[in-house]
Amino acid sequence: MASLYPTTLFHFTDKDGLYKILTSNFKVSYAREKICGPNSEREFAVPMVSFCDIKMADLKYFVEKDYGKFGIGLTKEWANRNSLNPVMYINQHCDIADRFNNGLASVYQTLGSNSLTTKGYHNLINTYRYMKNYEGDLIRDQKITKNYRFADEREWRYVPPFEEIGVEPFVAKTSIETKERKTFYNRKIDHLRLYFQPEDIKYLIVENEDDILKLIEHLRFAKVNFTEDTKKRLASRILTLEQIINDF
Repeated sequence: MASLYPTTLFHFTDKDGLYKILTSNFKVSYAREKICGPNSEREFAVPMVSFCDIKMADLKYFVEKDYGKFGIGLTKEWANRNSLNPVMYINQHCDIADRFNNGLASVYQTLGSNSLTTKGYHNLINTYRYMKNYEGDLIRDQKITKNYRFADEREWRYVPPFEEIGVEPFVAKTSIETKERKTFYNRKIDHLRLYFQPEDIKYLIVENEDDILKLIEHLRFAKVNFTEDTKKRLASRILTLEQIINDF
């Protein structure tokens, strides 16, 4: 039965980012988030790797959002094995975010600082790692896009397990506001990777025809388990943005 959703999740980046992914898998890094309700808001940062659940024909609209013009598409079977999950989009005009914030505050008021080590409090906080406003201000490179519809991205996330040793699963905005502080926290999780195998890759996307041969050359030296047959198969799965825009 046909579905509105594809069987592939895409991650977009720049050329250097794609080459690094093919060489050493996905690197987990902190992303700043802001969840707003009618009367409250919460800003924080979460370690993650993000993907979009978008069909090929609609990618032409996604790549216009400046996430990068190079991408990798992996199967949802791979996503399921690695516990990725679609985010929950919250309407900032609905009081669900307010009630969630109030619930967290109530738990903290009841248990005090002890709440920070209780499993129930961790479970509540963990939910925040999979939440995003349906619509809001998009801030990228100091450029603000008002009323950006985040739900168009159909985002899926990988976040490390809450109990991952040595990893802060949830960082307050005040601790990671500057570029230097974000770099500091990312260095603390530099060892974290989201792994995949060559057979998990369905598509590789480059900007133009000139990039195809460069990517094929890179695949020759990427991963030690890329056999010659694997490299040939991956080379056959390379698409350009021009093809996607014109043919899908």
